[in-house]
Amino acid sequence: MYALALSLESIIIEYLTIYFVRISPIVLSSLSITLSGIMLLSVGSIIFKNYNDLIKIFTKSWKSLIMASLSLSLGIYGWYDSINRIGASKEALIAAPIEIILIIILARVFLNERLNKFQIVGIFIGSLGFFLSLASDVPFDYFNNPNLSNFIVGANINSIFHTVFSLVSFGDLEAILSAVGFAVGVLFLGKLVKKHSSIQVAGASMFLSGMILVIFMVLSLLYETAFTPVQYLNESPSQVELLSVHRNLVLLFLFSLIPFIGSLSYVIGLRRIGASLTATIGSSNIVIILVIQIVLKELGYPSHLPENIFLATFGCIIGFLGIFVIHMSDLITAKSKRYY
Repeated sequence: MYALALSLESIIIEYLTIYFVRISPIVLSSLSITLSGIMLLSVGSIIFKNYNDLIKIFTKSWKSLIMASLSLSLGIYGWYDSINRIGASKEALIAAPIEIILIIILARVFLNERLNKFQIVGIFIGSLGFFLSLASDVPFDYFNNPNLSNFIVGANINSIFHTVFSLVSFGDLEAILSAVGFAVGVLFLGKLVKKHSSIQVAGASMFLSGMILVIFMVLSLLYETAFTPVQYLNESPSQVELLSVHRNLVLLFLFSLIPFIGSLSYVIGLRRIGASLTATIGSSNIVIILVIQIVLKELGYPSHLPENIFLATFGCIIGFLGIFVIHMSDLITAKSKRYY
């Protein structure tokens, strides 16, 4: 359920921001995440029937909560806006492996956690999948170019770096920035979960992240109103006008149910099958998104797929394999505890 919710959320973000409603990523992310956080807090309050732990999160653990929410708000906005620029498939292919790798590296640097052989091998495999996915917008004609081999032979380091960076778009950088935001946020959430209920931590961090994004949304709408030429406003409806349509508000509310279900599924997964298996299953969303979008494309529906499907598919398989290997040791440990 967690992986499916992530996949549907990414695909629907693409349709709402690019093809149909054309709602701004900052508007969509801020309102939907805030609503999802409120829903999650409500469920947590109903389950525990006690507000003391929730109050402690905002009063005694407010530093970790703010840092987690700031990081998550960066990750969420980068996620939504990257999908708007490069599509759901490529965003997931880039962000998923690099996020897991960053979590492992940050845990090693800041928490002094030791790297095992599975994690080291998984990092190398995941990195390969990341770079393959990054190059998935390069068409086959580029590799068939006869001048390419001459360029490689006579190239120096500066020209190689220039070529590599020329292949990276702003949307790609946003996907990487999103992974950084989520990776840092996970570390602070880990501290909070040790002291408080996981569902209330998830609800509080989502709500506060949404409110941070709401502040930026208001600033962006004010900027749009003040500095956008009148001629352009006449040609294209503003975000305020889009939100005044009742159908769009209903769509926004229905969409906010998806991150709510995803977060709730994640919390349930943590309690029942553990963090590693939940993360591994959740990472399968990169496969699900790519498959769904290829099917939609074949059926005639619009889908923003990478230019080079072969590289995207290969990067998808290698990236997921790297994530699986990274969590291999935890999965083996969990099985050994179950049997012994």
